[in-house]
Amino acid sequence: MAKIEIFDTLPSTQSLALARVRSGPDEPGWILAKEQTKGIGRHGKTWIGTKGNFMASRYEVMPVDVRRVPQLSFVTALAVYEMLRPLVPDTDASMRIKWPNDILHRGRKLCGILVQTETLPDPDKLGVVIGIGLNLAAAPIFDDYLTCSLRDISPQARGLNAEAMLHKLNGHLDGVLNLWREKDWSDLAAAWLKRAYGRDRKLSVENEGVTISGRLKGLDDFGALQIAGDDGKLYTITGGDVIYGDKIPV
Repeated sequence: MAKIEIFDTLPSTQSLALARVRSGPDEPGWILAKEQTKGIGRHGKTWIGTKGNFMASRYEVMPVDVRRVPQLSFVTALAVYEMLRPLVPDTDASMRIKWPNDILHRGRKLCGILVQTETLPDPDKLGVVIGIGLNLAAAPIFDDYLTCSLRDISPQARGLNAEAMLHKLNGHLDGVLNLWREKDWSDLAAAWLKRAYGRDRKLSVENEGVTISGRLKGLDDFGALQIAGDDGKLYTITGGDVIYGDKIPV
């Protein structure tokens, strides 16, 4: 069982977990905050840490190639997805994983994931911190995208608090991480694609100054998005804003 530390309030669970992993702990651990004042999102954006929501970061020292680290966003998303399956009605139809790090319910953001690393004195090991923010009790309001909370969509979630959710997630994440270590990545990439947002939509993204249009093909070995272009070429996307257009047959 991973070590669990619970705080009433923190600036950022991610920052404290990064500090913990620098010491080279022997076992994985979790930092959970009931409130977060300076949460870290992707590209340095702020993650609003509202009381009652789930804000936690898992840290671990891993013997992992740094090139494989991006895979952990998708591994974690699969673990969260399966943890939520008993709680979310009609999960397979209503919930999707959006590249690279969001879980959506009917197009509204429910959960975000952030993976960060720390170099360690041992060159064969890497400190890895996985941050997970789940709108458990309340959905923050943003101008550029819609959000939802788990309690809004799941009657069973109304009796859950962040600590109970953490114990559920810890078991699921351990299980999927074991699969990630033992199985071929292509199996997990296929599982992600089955649950991926946009696989039934027209996609477009700007890549090196050129706009690419096509459909979602899957993930490459390092978690980059693969798009089958309308021109018949296969494109690998490592960043940028993907625009999801009209639905097309899967």
